[in-house]
This record gives sequence, structure tokens and C-alpha cells, in this order.
Amino acid sequence: MKQVAVNIPDEVVTFLGFKEKDLSRELLVRFAVTLYGEGRVSLGKAAEIAGLSYADFMELLAEYGLGINYGVEDLEEDLRTLREIDALGNDRC
Repeated sequence: MKQVAVNIPDEVVTFLGFKEKDLSRELLVRFAVTLYGEGRVSLGKAAEIAGLSYADFMELLAEYGLGINYGVEDLEEDLRTLREIDALGNDRC
């Protein structure tokens, strides 16, 4: 994983009301929301970037007032996941 250092003035952090320990997490989540909102990443990829489940990320989008753009890429990703889950279930037999 790539690490990026960003310098943010203390007064900005204080003004925005973020706790320092939560700041990097908040920035990552907002980055994922922005990328998704711009159509640059799929729903699944944005959820992954944010470190959230699909369902949690969809709830977050609703909090931001963003709709869900469920496209072909998202469908293909969901189908791959379902096939993987199915294969795991069949391996137990």
C-alpha cells in the first residue's frame, strides 16, 4: 500500500472539527466518495478504498446525498464475487 504524507494546518483540522487520529480515515473516505461521485471508480472499488463494506458505503453515499451508479462494471464485480462464494460453498461438500 502506498503512503502519502499531507500537511494540513492545525487550524484547518480544528475548524473542520476532526480529531487528529480520525483525520486520515476521514480523508480516505471522502477521497473514495469523490472518486465514485466523479465516476472514476466503481462502487466496489470505492468501498474498498474507504475500507467499508458495500452496504456501509452505499449508506455513506446516501448521507452525502449521492445516488448509486450501478453500472456494468459493478454488476460484473458482483457476479464474480457471487461465483467465488458459490465455489467456496461447493468446496465444503
